[in-house]
Amino acid sequence: MKILYTGLQYNYYNPNQGLSFEHNNFYLGLLNYPGAEVKYFPYDRILEVGKKRWNQELLETVKKNPPDLLFCFMFTDELAIRTLEQIKQLTTSLAWFADDHWRIYNYSRFYAPHFTWSVTTWSRAPAIYGQYKIKNIIRSQWACNTKLWKSLPVRKEIGVSFVGQRTEERASVITQLREAGINVYTRGWGWPEGRASQEDMVRIFSSSKINLNINSTSKSFSLKSLGRLFLKRSGARITPSFDFINNFRSWRGLSVPQIKARPFELAGCRAFIISGIADDMSRYYRENEEMVFYKNADDLVDKLKYYLEHDKEREQIAQAAYERTLREHTYEKRFEDIFRKISF
Repeated sequence: MKILYTGLQYNYYNPNQGLSFEHNNFYLGLLNYPGAEVKYFPYDRILEVGKKRWNQELLETVKKNPPDLLFCFMFTDELAIRTLEQIKQLTTSLAWFADDHWRIYNYSRFYAPHFTWSVTTWSRAPAIYGQYKIKNIIRSQWACNTKLWKSLPVRKEIGVSFVGQRTEERASVITQLREAGINVYTRGWGWPEGRASQEDMVRIFSSSKINLNINSTSKSFSLKSLGRLFLKRSGARITPSFDFINNFRSWRGLSVPQIKARPFELAGCRAFIISGIADDMSRYYRENEEMVFYKNADDLVDKLKYYLEHDKEREQIAQAAYERTLREHTYEKRFEDIFRKISF
């Protein structure tokens, strides 16, 4: 199967921030998929040749050597609608939309009709797309790239850890935990300890007795959140947006606790996880058997203190999550399910 893949190579177009999430998980995941021949066509070249020329090159590539599938991990407005319509006449095209819980109203629903298929991770999204007469929707989910995330045979030297970008909401949770006497080791953009490399993260996950997944939603009235009412990202730039009604509907969606990829990655490292409750999370991991969920900071404190003292129970839950991840929640499994649905 010949796949032409397009997405960001570097995080937010910035090589200094390292390879993007989609490069590490989708491009590399497709490369590892049995029988797939993958050609890379990253968005990053737009910075060199411009959006118009990049779209022309994409269309020329499809015409010259038509792939069986154009797989696009959507970011902003890199893909021109006219280009997508022409490509859809030549081959099967598929878009993966992230963050539909807040982007569906002012972004995803405008692009989805111009692909043969579109993928969403939000449980409510298919019904909302349906309201706009968009039927080419596949529900899927984040997963674990087992080539990157794996268990290391190291000692559990860290009690509690959190790896992820520092936000005001996450910092508030960490502060409450520390005030309750729980030492939390933090890494990521914005934390004093700094960003963690891929190798650092795997070691931290494997070395921690408890790994936190803090998925606190953004405060609706923060400057950054309110900015989404009037601004949007276009490639590497921030530009004005005058679609105020749809921007408002999207702004309201920021309060939806959404599943992220991190729980699947942690589980792939055979890590014990305490996670905030997110949309439809219990569909993927059984509560207290494969993953522990917390409701608020006080509940989290109680559960941290309990599981720090119960090694055997903690290890049993971590092992169960690891086994289910390898069985059901790898990107190979996700792609296999998607390709089956589109009759590949």
